[in-house]
Amino acid sequence: MSAMKQIQSATAQMPRMAVLSGAPGSGKTQAAMYLSHPAGSNALYLELHSFETTKSLARGLLKELDVRFKPGWSINDMFEAACDKLSLVNRPLVFDEVDHIAESKSIDFIRAIHDTCATPILLIGEERLQHKLLTRHERFHDRVLTWVNAVPCDDSDAGLLARHYVPGLNWEQGALAALVTKTSGVARRITTELERLKEECKRKSLTSVSVEMVGAAPRGGRR
Repeated sequence: MSAMKQIQSATAQMPRMAVLSGAPGSGKTQAAMYLSHPAGSNALYLELHSFETTKSLARGLLKELDVRFKPGWSINDMFEAACDKLSLVNRPLVFDEVDHIAESKSIDFIRAIHDTCATPILLIGEERLQHKLLTRHERFHDRVLTWVNAVPCDDSDAGLLARHYVPGLNWEQGALAALVTKTSGVARRITTELERLKEECKRKSLTSVSVEMVGAAPRGGRR
């Protein structure tokens, strides 16, 4: 939200692109989905794929913008149509899984959107996204206003996740801290453990989670 607010409030002379990178399971996609909701930033959201091409990226953007296009349109035709619609809808763009195109020429399509339109753009990817962009594409140095790293959850974050996913459970002293330690603060692992603990409490007719219950579960692999 902080990164999005920065690029939305940037002046015309400032870049309006932000990059969020972090480890798998740290909640980046969930954050992106929230930003695309009207309660967040009402952003347009595109998830990229390993087989993405510039043409498929352009088509995906037009579909998200609800722009009808003909099969014979060139990339330039689609680019111009996307820019025209973006100037009308006044909504930011969020591109997820940008790692897939960070080292290809397809990323230049997004850069061109940034340079042509006043649209705020948030790029999301894994830990090496910043390195990939700056190593392979010199032009990104002065087009990104802010680089943000997703950080592991702390006890407070775990408490918020618990309140959301298992609101009926109470937590004994130290239980949330034990949960964070066990999962290394990875949000996806925390939510998986919360579901397991909820089912265990249900089987045992318990309403509180103890440190022992958290520690009794086997460590899972990286998901």
